[in-house]
Amino acid sequence: MTTGKTTLRDPTTWPMLVYRFGRAARELPPPLRTIGSRLYGAAKLGLDITIGTVLHRETEIGDGLFLIHAHNIKVHPKAVLGARVRLNHDVTIGVQHETEGAPIIGDDVLIGAGAKVLGPIRIGDGAVIAANSLVISDIPAGHTAMGVPARPLPRKKSNVAPIESARPRRDQPPASGASK
Repeated sequence: MTTGKTTLRDPTTWPMLVYRFGRAARELPPPLRTIGSRLYGAAKLGLDITIGTVLHRETEIGDGLFLIHAHNIKVHPKAVLGARVRLNHDVTIGVQHETEGAPIIGDDVLIGAGAKVLGPIRIGDGAVIAANSLVISDIPAGHTAMGVPARPLPRKKSNVAPIESARPRRDQPPASGASK
């Protein structure tokens, strides 16, 4: 059962704490900045050794980043992550060999376990990157990408109604013939 609360015992908490500490240390006045930066460097190294996760303080991260499993996640310092991005374990967001530029990830993107997102590419809002995919080209908003190399799958219209629309709302009376 999950309560939605984060605790210091939760390994997904620590990468974000260290990231935020590193961002704050950059804004300190010069004598304290040096001390804060050294502490940040030690904490970042400790995270890399213990759980394998590296979120550089230079990375631009939107509100609500969610590390589903915080083990072995690597994010390049020049990468940009939008709001409410969800990352599974073993994800790498970085650069390609002999290519300049890092990925720009849109809002509400889900990146599956083991996926690699490399190079100066854009992942559109609401995209889903399947597990173990290698993304080296742009993915349009709302598409699912999978494969090595990953390709966006065409959108299909669904005949299935969303779960919430199938249930009566509280402000609606029950359908006729429904048992009370």
